[in-house]
Amino acid sequence: MNEFQVIDSVMPDVPPSSAEQLAAARERVFAAAQAPPRSGARAGGRRWTGMALVAAAVVLVVGAVVALVPRPEAGPVAVTPLRKLEAAAARLAATPEAGGRYWRRDVEQVMRTKSDRPYQVEERAVDVLAFGPDRAVYGWHEPISSKPYTPEGLKAWRREGSPKLCPARGCDTNLPAYSSADLKLGLELADGLKPTLTELRALPTEPVALRSRLLESCAREEAAEREAWLREAVSGLISSPATPGTRAAAYLLLARAPGAEVVDGVAGTFGLDGLAVRFATEQIVIDRGTGRLLGKQGLTPEGAVWRAEIVRSMGWSDVRPVPPAGCVRCTARL
Repeated sequence: MNEFQVIDSVMPDVPPSSAEQLAAARERVFAAAQAPPRSGARAGGRRWTGMALVAAAVVLVVGAVVALVPRPEAGPVAVTPLRKLEAAAARLAATPEAGGRYWRRDVEQVMRTKSDRPYQVEERAVDVLAFGPDRAVYGWHEPISSKPYTPEGLKAWRREGSPKLCPARGCDTNLPAYSSADLKLGLELADGLKPTLTELRALPTEPVALRSRLLESCAREEAAEREAWLREAVSGLISSPATPGTRAAAYLLLARAPGAEVVDGVAGTFGLDGLAVRFATEQIVIDRGTGRLLGKQGLTPEGAVWRAEIVRSMGWSDVRPVPPAGCVRCTARL
């Protein structure tokens, strides 16, 4: 049997040897095979001795070639955005909650709108929602600023004398802050799903169980309508007083919803940069390291970000929320 065929059969991935390497190896093999037997050896043993030498030579050649062939470097294993989201959700679920009597969420709302002037305007406002003991609920909306956001727009605005743009602080002295919604609906997650704070805190922390529990309140018959209803409920759940484990499970439900795509490294518009669960008109941005909800962004049909809800703080404390002075219908009871 050709000894080089042996090499090829046991090492199919080894690159072919050069002509000089083949000639040198062949010469060593044949020289060993044709060497005269030692004195006193039986004539019948010459053939077996030659074959043994050939085999030994083949082993030496194979070993030499293996030593010369560089081992392929092990490349890093690619981690998909979905796996990163699962890891972030696990970290959120393992995060202990701070104690306190009041749960509060402060969101900065940003919206870019068109103006009748030769520039586009970015409006900012603070929106607060809080819950306390004895079914107390607090909530208010307070405008912060309105101003052009492109360099060209800023120049045009300044050429006009930098006129005051509204809504902003000081625009309405009689209504500096107001309730943005019916506070009695503060815990409503979707149509027909309005848990109490106790029920909300008792929701499952495993995605399949959470999905089943939520769908118990869904009156929709069509599958597509049920999925749309579920997505609305889960979207509200991630920014609610639910436990970290329930909110982490909600992330995974959103990631598996019809039309969802998990992406890493969103554009960072309005300062939001992290993992995102993206839909056609909205994306939910999550911190990679902690699983904390960073906010939500509205998308145009072309995929551009035009509005955002940036979560500035969310959690429990013993500090009672105090609405701004003169705030109308900013406190209630559920």
